[in-house]
Amino acid sequence: MTQQAGPLKRFEGNPILTPEQMPFRCYTVFNAGATMFQDKVLLMLRAERCDLHSAFYVATSEDGVHFSVNSQAIDYPLRDMELVYGKAHKNNRFDPRITRIDDTYYIYHFTWTDFGSSVALCWTKDFEHYDSQPHLSVPSNRNVVLFPEKIGGLYARLERPQDIDGTGAIWVSFSPDLKFWGMSRPVAMPRHHWGRHKIGSGTVPIRTPHGWLIIYHGTSLTASTENYYLAAALLDLNDPSQVVASPEEFILAPEKDYECVGQVPNVVFTSGAVEMPDGTLNVYYGGADTRVCLATGSVSELTEYCLSAQRP
Repeated sequence: MTQQAGPLKRFEGNPILTPEQMPFRCYTVFNAGATMFQDKVLLMLRAERCDLHSAFYVATSEDGVHFSVNSQAIDYPLRDMELVYGKAHKNNRFDPRITRIDDTYYIYHFTWTDFGSSVALCWTKDFEHYDSQPHLSVPSNRNVVLFPEKIGGLYARLERPQDIDGTGAIWVSFSPDLKFWGMSRPVAMPRHHWGRHKIGSGTVPIRTPHGWLIIYHGTSLTASTENYYLAAALLDLNDPSQVVASPEEFILAPEKDYECVGQVPNVVFTSGAVEMPDGTLNVYYGGADTRVCLATGSVSELTEYCLSAQRP
């Protein structure tokens, strides 16, 4: 079972990071946020220890393939967060997304607290010193991705409130200050067959002349597992709740052993992409919730793919 050539190609050397390669003992490493920092690709890895608690680690690379991993976990200041939300927040941080605005890198991530699941925000200018907000979002929200610029004078973010049955769709919310969020509305994304159970945002939106390019995930239930797929879409530049193009086909499915065998089978899940100096778009994704993998394409190819799918 092999999908035909599309706008996203697997890196032949996958996986690029595995638990065995880490400079510390861990069970899994996957779902990394990604950005360019000081002319290097920087990944914020989610590493799960053998007690099944997670922490974030920074990894950097000159070529976007071979990474040097910092052995010290990121421990941004919790302050009131630990007092109010409990130590569970410190030990359960998942799936970071990194958005640069001016000279600051904002990191949204999912977290467990003593009061349930939520999302939290921290930020840094140098990936050595961090600050954070002393509050979280409402419960059962996840896959939050901050847009890299304001829309209509407001910050904007994609998110996925989760329904009680575990399903969910992509929403967009707005804020004047990154603290108070509202004007929330669903993104008018069609529910394709492979994403009929739930869909959620993945990479930070990339501005193109034709709309915000996003790579997102969708899931469908099979007789044995919940399979994850990656897809691309274009959202309206001025109103990202409106969809410019949403191809019916996915662009990556779990097919290789490193995507099908692991902690959670049959999963391809992205939290970040980086446009390289030569125009290649490096899409970093987790394989089977166990290891970090790489797929490549380009912004122009993915944009044309989305637009072509909308043409009669």
